[in-house]
Amino acid sequence: MDLGDGRVSMQSSLQAVVLWGKKAPQHSVTAIMITDDQQTVVTGSHEGQLCLWTLSPELKISAKGLLFGHLAPVKCLARARDFSKQPYVVSAAENGEMCIWDVTSGQCVEKSTLPYRHTAVCYYHCSSRMTGEGWLLCCGEYQDVLIIDAKTLAVVHTFTSSQSPDWVSCMSIVHSMRIQEDSLLAVSVAGELKVWDLSSSINSIQEKQDVFEKESKWLDALDCRTIRFCMYTERLLLVVFSKCWKVYDYCDFSLLWTEASGRGQFFAGGEVLSAHRVIIWTEDGHGSIYQLLNSGVSKSMHPADGRTLKETVYPHLLCSTSVQEDKQSYPYVMGYMNERKDPFYKVLFSGEMSGRITLWHIPDVPVSEFDGSPREIPITTSWTLQDSFDQHHMLSQNTTSCFSGFQDEMETVVITSSEYVPTLDKLICGCEDGTIFIIQALNAAKVGLLEGSSSLKDSHSHKILKGHHHCVTSLLYPHGVSSKLDQSWMVSGDQDSCVILWDIFTEEILHKFFLEAGPVTSLLVSPENYRLRSDQAIGCVCSHHAVVLLHLGERRSLLSARKHLFPVRRIRWHPLENVLIVGCADDSAYIWEIETELVLQFLLLGQVFPLVESNWKSGMQDVLISVSLGDKRRAQKEKGWPVSWTVVNLVVIRDMPYGL
Repeated sequence: MDLGDGRVSMQSSLQAVVLWGKKAPQHSVTAIMITDDQQTVVTGSHEGQLCLWTLSPELKISAKGLLFGHLAPVKCLARARDFSKQPYVVSAAENGEMCIWDVTSGQCVEKSTLPYRHTAVCYYHCSSRMTGEGWLLCCGEYQDVLIIDAKTLAVVHTFTSSQSPDWVSCMSIVHSMRIQEDSLLAVSVAGELKVWDLSSSINSIQEKQDVFEKESKWLDALDCRTIRFCMYTERLLLVVFSKCWKVYDYCDFSLLWTEASGRGQFFAGGEVLSAHRVIIWTEDGHGSIYQLLNSGVSKSMHPADGRTLKETVYPHLLCSTSVQEDKQSYPYVMGYMNERKDPFYKVLFSGEMSGRITLWHIPDVPVSEFDGSPREIPITTSWTLQDSFDQHHMLSQNTTSCFSGFQDEMETVVITSSEYVPTLDKLICGCEDGTIFIIQALNAAKVGLLEGSSSLKDSHSHKILKGHHHCVTSLLYPHGVSSKLDQSWMVSGDQDSCVILWDIFTEEILHKFFLEAGPVTSLLVSPENYRLRSDQAIGCVCSHHAVVLLHLGERRSLLSARKHLFPVRRIRWHPLENVLIVGCADDSAYIWEIETELVLQFLLLGQVFPLVESNWKSGMQDVLISVSLGDKRRAQKEKGWPVSWTVVNLVVIRDMPYGL
């Protein structure tokens, strides 16, 4: 029931059951973390979904659930609350989406899309000085550090640089027990270390006053991966770059040691294990534990400087981790957990592009071999989604193996696309060999859940459609999106850029469209208020950087948009202006006039779609705005666009909420 204010009251609940085949879904790990209660591993993937893994006290892991909420690869994960009160984590995706998840229930409790691409997030809450749920401190492909409300995901304020504002590579929150103050350390992409007062700036942030760094220092290295403060000594600062790692004195940021990487080796991160002991890991999944020994007077300090000679440190390799060599999994994403609850484990963990999760139990007191050579730390646990599927004894029977009279023909067929039609209780599946079959959805569920079910063996319970000669890549039931379209229509696209309009009741091919634009990756329907000759259009997104609009009623092509330089990621319709906006993988966007097939081309190097969408949702009334290069600064100031964006012939169309 619609309550009229946008809320929906559900009188009854709908229980959804997802049926997987024998093969686990793809989950290429791009981010990984372990929750504060040390009971759950959370991974984000290139495919956009999150996976929750149960972590036992014996450090055994198993997949618990998949969370679907992102339309783009996940860039980073972080906790979003005091975990003892609310088990929330936050995920940030490449397209600016942010989601807050309850890892106990798997529910998404908050979601927002902002025109910022985050690469790292840190949760901060000072109970004695601030109210609310805390802040998410974010850095990424934008200037300085954003402060986002951890409950609403709205931008609160910004930590600003007084000099040399730049993108931030990594950051860390320092809690100093000695001075009872919190600070934020950040390293820019140019290699400049900046320090902001955190706890003492809370009032200034709440009052929207500018908060600038209190000190900065050039670190003479690029591509910073990690910065960590030694809370045990409150003196040492570990900074890991891709080609070296360095140890600084936190009191004055003087350099104590530099360790370069080996040939062909790239560091990916590190952590302070204890006083004078660190662990460093590489992009290919290797971890090394070093003891920082006192080496006496620093060679970098000279008496002629007029300063006091300082002691320095040098590293001694104690242990290294074993790793399963898999070139396809490069690069790894890794992290470290120091458990403060019984049984007090210290764990190094990694996620791979292949989907494998690996854990190493780090000894409480790492030591080398008797002869002084580094000791090898074995893998404690290694697991994949496929291992979980195999462990739970997936039923041998699947949907395609149950067709009477077609078993020999379809036994090895791989389903490559599917479409569920709830109004007809139909499940439409496209196959690798070009075959499309239509079955009763309830019967398909019985086959997947009940051993020995023969409900699909009746030849009248399914239909086989043959018209494609290549792999079926996308399916669409237009009536399911718009009730004004013919109920008998079904549209399919294949690997050879062929789109077929079917009558699913008579199994007849009504028309074939040959797009010549590459494999059809997705099909979608224009909104009901979009009209062209009293009918709606079907949008076909193709892999050769093309979008084709089809008029099903007239069996013809309306628009063939092929001038995009990068793969198409999103499209939006505008019924009043009769235009289509196409967003590409490089954050460029193109606006097409459909009837004339003319393009008004513009380029934004930044987060174009989140910005434009936010302007449309806020009721922006500009029908057409053209910004020349000479007006760039004025436009950035008036519209609030980041100074780092490059704007060329910017076109903004109002209120286009429909599309991918």
